[in-house]
Amino acid sequence: MLTGKLPLHVYKANQEVAPLLISEVAVREKVWQNHTNYFSVLWIIEGQGLLETDFSTTEYAPNQVFCFNIYQAFALHPESETQAQLLLFHPNFFCIETYQHEVGCNGVLFNQVYNAQAINVDSETASELSQLLKNMQSEMKSGELATGELVFSYLKIFLVKLTRLKTAQTPGCNPGIKLPAVLTQLENLINENFTKQHQPAFYAEALHFPLKTLSNLCRKHFHKSLSLLIAEKIILKAKWELLHTDAQVKAVASSLGFKDEFYFSRFFKKHIGLSPSHFRQTEWNMRSGFLSIP
Repeated sequence: MLTGKLPLHVYKANQEVAPLLISEVAVREKVWQNHTNYFSVLWIIEGQGLLETDFSTTEYAPNQVFCFNIYQAFALHPESETQAQLLLFHPNFFCIETYQHEVGCNGVLFNQVYNAQAINVDSETASELSQLLKNMQSEMKSGELATGELVFSYLKIFLVKLTRLKTAQTPGCNPGIKLPAVLTQLENLINENFTKQHQPAFYAEALHFPLKTLSNLCRKHFHKSLSLLIAEKIILKAKWELLHTDAQVKAVASSLGFKDEFYFSRFFKKHIGLSPSHFRQTEWNMRSGFLSIP
């Protein structure tokens, strides 16, 4: 389990610690890894290899972008010298839920458990994205009046462009690209039952489809195992409940179909790197600091 292997780096976004960070990544022979409480956008510029995240492993190549949710661990296993750019931003600076209707990235880039494949970037868009990153870096270095507002605006445009690219390339989002009918049925079934049914066998039986064949289809089209699809839906809901309600951890566990609070805590920590109570307290402490720019 990747999350358990990587140390979690928790940063508090405030005036002293930038809520948005851009860095160059250079990987040759050793594994490079990332696990933070920031949203992550990784843009592969050069190189090839394998990208590992939780239960899934996929190939990466030049001109591909991968997006990761907060607390999501990932690692690069290079097969050739790899150059990349890493954009990190904290939800206090840019809350994807708040700007969902304007940017549309919440269900496409970061919280879409069904479509986690790479975003292929064409040369024209690559030039635009590169300029936006340079603009953000320049503004942050200047420290002039309204720097935060300008950086926020550049980030917003950056995410809109990525969202449009991924929407055009994603089965189910683009009408021109069709998913197998059974996977559309699977999505609906998971959305309706993930708080009660956690086992892949339930979904295979409900769809009257061989479990092995269904799992292979998930890996082919979603680049994730069926188990991970279910687990990520549970984790997304659990994080929302922990951040937006005062419900006790035991009540959250019960609402998600866990009879044992301690099993839920182990399950959550395996995926996030923190226990539910520690996650809640850490995020509440951080989100009382640097606030989103309206």
